[in-house]
Amino acid sequence: MISTVLLFAWIPALAQTGEPESADGWFKWQIIDGESAGMLLYVRKQQDQTVRVAVSGHNCGVPRRVQATDLGDISTDDAVSMLLEIVMNDDLDQDVREQAMFGLAQSGSDRAFDTLDRLIFGG
Repeated sequence: MISTVLLFAWIPALAQTGEPESADGWFKWQIIDGESAGMLLYVRKQQDQTVRVAVSGHNCGVPRRVQATDLGDISTDDAVSMLLEIVMNDDLDQDVREQAMFGLAQSGSDRAFDTLDRLIFGG
């Protein structure tokens, strides 16, 4: 099994959340605290590259027939860190980065809103 540390090297704090069987596919975490408690964070990896991101309480944006590897619980702070890494990664598609920005806006996190404010308004 490829460990989460290798699959998501940009988020070492998630190493204990589970070990996906493959580097490709959908992966999900349930956010367990803060305003976004109960929401799900989905990341789709293809050839070790993030190609899609969705944050939802109702699988919105994730095809219903898709099997997602459940990697357990994640704190809002860790989810925000993951999404910020995606937003700031210039090597990723603009669509993926926009999906991550949308996820940040849904998080209810002050840290996420401060970062979005700086990115959008230069504040």
